[in-house]
Amino acid sequence: MDVEQTQRRQRRDARENRQQILAAAKRLFAGQGVDRTSMHEIARSAGVGQGTLYRHFADKGELCRALIKEDLAAFQERVGALVSDTVTTPSPLARLDVLIAEKIELTESHLPMFAAIEDAATGARRKKGFRGPFHAWLHETIVALLAEAVACGEVDTIDGPIVADVILAATSPQLYSFERQDLLYSSERIAAAMRRLFVNGLRHVER
Repeated sequence: MDVEQTQRRQRRDARENRQQILAAAKRLFAGQGVDRTSMHEIARSAGVGQGTLYRHFADKGELCRALIKEDLAAFQERVGALVSDTVTTPSPLARLDVLIAEKIELTESHLPMFAAIEDAATGARRKKGFRGPFHAWLHETIVALLAEAVACGEVDTIDGPIVADVILAATSPQLYSFERQDLLYSSERIAAAMRRLFVNGLRHVER
């Protein structure tokens, strides 16, 4: 076997190992939860050594980030279409309402993974969460909806980028986790408060 063939085989083996690790992690997370699953269990279930596991994923946060990537892409495609549909929903604030509700539902359904990603993030990695690709897309979408709302008279002139940051901070997994697990707020209560503050609260009222 020549060098090129060896390299191709190594790359193929690496891809297969990665897929086995992701499949094992997904299976274990679904069965016993993210918190209760150790990296050692994932390696054993995937049939790979600890060294192989850590070559692909430095920690559980990286594993969760890889697993959640496809779901975020699907969310972006589906919700992007909803908030761009000006025929079905002409009001930009109504489309902002949809975006906020969908973001809350996404956070609810993936909260353990988001928590693991946050727990593993330190230093620069922690700050990157504020301008990662998915967060950047959310921010740009909210800014565009707010600009549209101002243009059509639904909202008074505002600083869209700052307001978008505030909305994303209020719907962040970190705060949402605290509200749901420590304060025991229901997801319905959180969504209603977000709607009142960021949709009804922004609506222009004639004086």
